[in-house]
Amino acid sequence: MKKTLLLILACISLNAQNKDLKIGLVLSGGGAKCMAQIGALKVIEEAGIQIDYIGGTSMGAIVGAMYSLGYSASEIESYLGQVNWDALLTNEVPRNRLSFFDRKADSRYMLSFPIDSGGVHIPRGVNFAQYIMKELSTITQQSYPYIDFEELPIPFYCVATNLETGKPRIFSNGRLIDALRASSAFPSLFTPYLFEDSLYIDGGVVLNYPIQIMAEKELDYIIGIDMQDYLNDRDDLNSVVRVLEQTSAFLNSRNKTASEALSDIWITPKIPEAGVTTFDLFDEIVAKGEAEARKHWDELRALAEKDQGPKREIIKATPKQEFYVKKIQVNGLVSLTPNFVKGKLRVREGELCEVNRLEKGLDQLYGTKYFTNIDYTLVPADTGYILNINLREQHYFQSLKLGLNYSDDYNAAVLVNYTNRNLLFKNSRLSVDFALGDMPRGEISYFVDRGFIPTLGLKLRSYRFRYQNYLNRQALNERIYQDYTLDLFLQSTWRDAYAIGGGLQIEDIGIIQNFDQENFPNFQKGFINYYAFIDFDSFDEANFPRKGFQLNARYRIISERQGFEVFREPSSVLDFSLKQALSIAPKWTLISRVFGATTIGPNLDDPYRIYFGSMGMSYINYIEPFVGYRFMELTGRNALMLRTDLNYEPFKNHFIQLKANLGRMESTFEELFDYDDFILGGYSIGYSYNSLVGPLELNIAGSTNHPDLYAYVRLGFWF
Repeated sequence: MKKTLLLILACISLNAQNKDLKIGLVLSGGGAKCMAQIGALKVIEEAGIQIDYIGGTSMGAIVGAMYSLGYSASEIESYLGQVNWDALLTNEVPRNRLSFFDRKADSRYMLSFPIDSGGVHIPRGVNFAQYIMKELSTITQQSYPYIDFEELPIPFYCVATNLETGKPRIFSNGRLIDALRASSAFPSLFTPYLFEDSLYIDGGVVLNYPIQIMAEKELDYIIGIDMQDYLNDRDDLNSVVRVLEQTSAFLNSRNKTASEALSDIWITPKIPEAGVTTFDLFDEIVAKGEAEARKHWDELRALAEKDQGPKREIIKATPKQEFYVKKIQVNGLVSLTPNFVKGKLRVREGELCEVNRLEKGLDQLYGTKYFTNIDYTLVPADTGYILNINLREQHYFQSLKLGLNYSDDYNAAVLVNYTNRNLLFKNSRLSVDFALGDMPRGEISYFVDRGFIPTLGLKLRSYRFRYQNYLNRQALNERIYQDYTLDLFLQSTWRDAYAIGGGLQIEDIGIIQNFDQENFPNFQKGFINYYAFIDFDSFDEANFPRKGFQLNARYRIISERQGFEVFREPSSVLDFSLKQALSIAPKWTLISRVFGATTIGPNLDDPYRIYFGSMGMSYINYIEPFVGYRFMELTGRNALMLRTDLNYEPFKNHFIQLKANLGRMESTFEELFDYDDFILGGYSIGYSYNSLVGPLELNIAGSTNHPDLYAYVRLGFWF
């Protein structure tokens, strides 16, 4: 009898120790540092532990959501390791996804401020996190129809902070993408997320390690992977992001004891070199998370051996790479039409659609700048999927923008821009630019973008700058060039890469001599011009392109006028420019350009002659950069130029540049191809930095035809 009793007690004891355990996993926030959680998860899987509940905050919520959907630790590592984190953090629309008009205009400004009925505002955050929304759309494809997060393959919750009340909100139902976006809205970096008429920011502000919520569940064990910072030393507080991390760490430090006490296994990787945005250290951070988890290997294995319950069927998360579009449903529109959205999306009903093509369409749609956020969901239908495009329109269409530029050619100027979209007509853009400096200039333009349908546009321009008049490389006198132009044009665009059109210009040009007016009298004339053009632009970046083409071709008939009466035989100019950017190695880019121009008919007045010289851009008539010569030093009726730039990027946004060009400047078109004649040549070596205020360039240039060298400096965007 005694032996039987002892046997029963032993069985009871064994069952108490080995049973179907419920195990929870808590993942803190921490930005890029949370990639260490992936490494720790790999060890947890290797130990044989089955997770039954997951809670997370911020980036930890994203990692946790992926795991709850069925991604393995290795699959999470593979997916997040391929994400373009720079694009997510900057939210910059790829240049080739912008409208044709915006590609030119938006490369001028360094700051933008929204305007509404209340006036000019400072943005609530650096960006709207559109590219995070796009990635989350793909990550959470298979979250439909799980409205209750308890029904996910692994039950899940996450935390966000109500910006208006300062209280945490526990997301456990609804759209998973909304919960993750709200939880990861890091203050100042991303704009607060509007959900159910409340604004939310990063859950880490009030509850970065949501262990208390997990402790309220009926669980047997809780594993925590805590990436929280517990106060940095003074020497480590060396950036804005580090200071923000320190402020959130105040609360974390007070909760440290409770966090450790409530966690049965507390994994705390320490990675002092990593911060919220250091995703460039992805592999190192993952490895350190794995190494830290292995320190708890004995605890993890002991827990796995205790859990003797039936194993859950593993549901694999496999985001679709393509799907059949049965129907497109557009949600959230207020002022725009579904046809406008579908036209920009370039996805058709009744077709097989690749996810990659869909994401490019989302970029194209976001590039219109009519929306703050765009995401998509796939709803299974009988023979395919219903593609839901979920939109949030901008609540403002006006903005104030600022730019800055200094160059040796144009001196210093500050650019102030006012932009108003949808004024009078949908898809319209009014842009007013004023360059404030010693030579003020301005431009007003209005255009309605109707795609391939030809549309009338208007441009008013006032342009002033100083330049030297040269003869045989000797500066004779300084001149002031001033131009006043009214431009009416008709333009058609296709796929936001091609533009074709023509127009009428009424132009008044003056050239003022600063001295010796007897030998060099002032010039003041009026002109009426007609032109046709074709443009193509697929450059990936405006200032330092790595791939793509640019083509600009124009034919212009130029007639001198008095009033609106033409009194002199007109002349014409045909010019073209073709540029190609080619990435020839990971850090090397080759940019080639061919430019040609020819004058047909009588000699033109000075403002319409072709000019070569310097390294700066000009947006008026036929003034072209030519390395090795001074600004507007060379002039003629016909010109041909070949140029090659070699860019080497040893560090991100830092460039070593070699530039060289050959050219001809002749009286007749036929002489351009007289290879026995004089050939112009120039070269330069320089350093450039792609800064927040625009490119910084330092160059030393020379010419094969003249022995002297000169320095060239510029800072900021061209305008």
